[in-house]
Amino acid sequence: MVNNITDAHPYPKKMKKYSGPFLTRDGFVQAEITVLEDTEEGQTSRIVDYVEGGDTGDEAIIIPALFNSHTHMGDSVVGRPPKGSIPEIVGPGGYKHKALSEATDEELIRAMKGYLERAYGYGVRYIMDFREGGLKGLTALERAREKAGVEMRVYSMARPPEGRWDKTELREILKRAYGMGLSSYRDFEPDDIRAIATETRDMGKPLAMHCSEHVREPLDEVLDLGVHHLVHMIEADKEDFSVCAENNVPVVVCPRSNIFFRKVPDIPAMLDAGITLCLGTDNAMLSSSNMLREMEAAYRVAKLKGDVEPLDILMMSTCNPRKALNPPSDMGTKSRDCYMIIKGDARDPAYEVVTRTSTKDIIAVAEW
Repeated sequence: MVNNITDAHPYPKKMKKYSGPFLTRDGFVQAEITVLEDTEEGQTSRIVDYVEGGDTGDEAIIIPALFNSHTHMGDSVVGRPPKGSIPEIVGPGGYKHKALSEATDEELIRAMKGYLERAYGYGVRYIMDFREGGLKGLTALERAREKAGVEMRVYSMARPPEGRWDKTELREILKRAYGMGLSSYRDFEPDDIRAIATETRDMGKPLAMHCSEHVREPLDEVLDLGVHHLVHMIEADKEDFSVCAENNVPVVVCPRSNIFFRKVPDIPAMLDAGITLCLGTDNAMLSSSNMLREMEAAYRVAKLKGDVEPLDILMMSTCNPRKALNPPSDMGTKSRDCYMIIKGDARDPAYEVVTRTSTKDIIAVAEW
C-alpha cells in the first residue's frame, strides 16, 4: 500500500524507512515501512508505505502499540498502600476506596492526567480502565483526558458509586461509558448484580468484572451474567479455565499487582486451556502503566508455573486485546491503529521486546 503525500505543510517533514520483524495476528513477518516524520513538536509520525518482505530500511522491530487491558487510573491519586490483604487494600470499603473518597476532584484529575502522560511515554496508546465513582469518576476521567492532550484511546468500564446504585443513574453512566466494570461477583447481592447485568446488556454495553482474585468464585453464575471479559482468575482452577475457553471469555492478568499480594497467575495453564489472554497493569498505586515492565514480569512469573513462549506474552499486550476485547477501531482519534518502532536484536524479536526493551529503545510510535 502506498499513500501519495501531496499536502502542503508549514513545517518540515522527512521520510524514514525501517525494516525487520513486523508483528501481525499470525506472528512476525519480514516487512518494511516508510514513516513520514513530522518535526514540529506535538505532531505525530505516520506510516505511509508497507512492503512485506522489504529489507532496505534501518533495522527495527515493529509491533502494534501497546494495549493496557486493565487499569484503575484513579488510584494514581493514592499514596503507597499499607500492608494488608486484597479486601483490606482494594476491596469495597478498603484503604484505596477511603483514599479515593477523600481526594478532591482536582487532585483526582491531576493524578489521572499524569498517569495518561506517563503511559503515553511508555508507548501505550490503548487503555481499558475500570472507572470507579459513578458519574463523578467518569467526569474526572474526561477532564483528565482533555488536560493531558495526548492521543490515547481510553475505554472506560464504569460502575455505580460504591455501596449503592439506582436504575436511572446506572443508565446515565452507561450512556457515557464504554461499558460496565464491576469489582467482583461476591461484592453484590445476587438480585442486584443480575439487575446491573440486565441494564448493561439492554444498553448494548459490555460487562466485565474481577473474578476469583481473592477466593474462588462460582464461575457458572458469573458467566450467566453475560460477561465480556474477566480479570485475574488467580484462585480459579483448570476446570474454570476450560469453561472460560469453551465460552470464548477472555481473561486479563496483572502479574505485578498479583505479586504485591503474594499471588501468581497460572499463565501457562490458562494458555494450555485455550483462553485468550490479555495483560494489564491494574491499580496505579501498585504498579506503573509501563507495559514493558508488565510483559517482563508476566514472562518470568509464568516460568514459575510452567513454560511459556515470549511471543505469547507479547501478543497479550498487542494483538490479543485488539481482537478479544473488541474495542471499536476509532474512539475519537484520526488513526486506524498505531505501531511502535523499536531498536533491538531482530533475530529473536519477541524475546527482545519482552525481556530487554526499555523506553529508551522506542524510536517512534506511528499512526497507520
